[in-house]
Amino acid sequence: MTDLLREKLYRSEAIVLNRMDYGEADRILVILTPARGKLDVIAKGARKAQSRLGPQLDYFARVNLELARGRELDVIRSVESIDRFPHLRENLEAFGHASYFVELVKNLTQPREEHREVYDLLARSLVLLNEKVDPWVIARHFELALLTALGYHPELFHCVNCRQPIQPEVNAFSAELGGLLCPRCRNEDPASITLSLTAQKYLRLLEREGLAAAARIKPSPADKIEVQQVTSHYVRHVAERDFHSLRVLGALQQATPERAPGAG
Repeated sequence: MTDLLREKLYRSEAIVLNRMDYGEADRILVILTPARGKLDVIAKGARKAQSRLGPQLDYFARVNLELARGRELDVIRSVESIDRFPHLRENLEAFGHASYFVELVKNLTQPREEHREVYDLLARSLVLLNEKVDPWVIARHFELALLTALGYHPELFHCVNCRQPIQPEVNAFSAELGGLLCPRCRNEDPASITLSLTAQKYLRLLEREGLAAAARIKPSPADKIEVQQVTSHYVRHVAERDFHSLRVLGALQQATPERAPGAG
């Protein structure tokens, strides 16, 4: 190997966020890496039947890559599988939630910006989905943790307008202002979402004690709807867009009304 080629090569762990066919046999992928953030890369010949790259570069796959720096796109030279999360391909609800997570990451992160915390969050969440942990609670934790990691931490303990401590009563959540509004300040955002006391407690539990503690609580269907409205609405507000995966999950919910709400 020449010194010039050696200088161009680097290795990285990665999660496949998206992929698209390119040319006769190549595939362009969007990947998330711990140190280099989100990258567009190319896997040459990945669509050929004899390719050793293609089968391991499926959606959500966690892999070790060797890449060569390219003029426009870095080139995948070799791939080693870490986890392909087989349950995500066997279960429609798990696949839909995984799609939602990677769509959020793809649209809320900037290219080539280090996001180790986001990478670890996505990797852990995919593992939990694959282990058949309740997708609803994973999704709510993922939304809040991702927003916090990217600097959009919601205020759940003080009114975002008057800054007084939130009292144990019905309050409202303002996506525009980034947190809870007390009853006196509710009119500061007519679009704010009313939250019951139990729904507020659940959100605070997620923030203070994390996923493991929240997974032990079984919120009522009404509380699930309130919590889900808040987290999903806040994500859409921050992203300034809707998400295709949310619409798909919403359709799945309507097709299975006996189930508790999913991720949308």
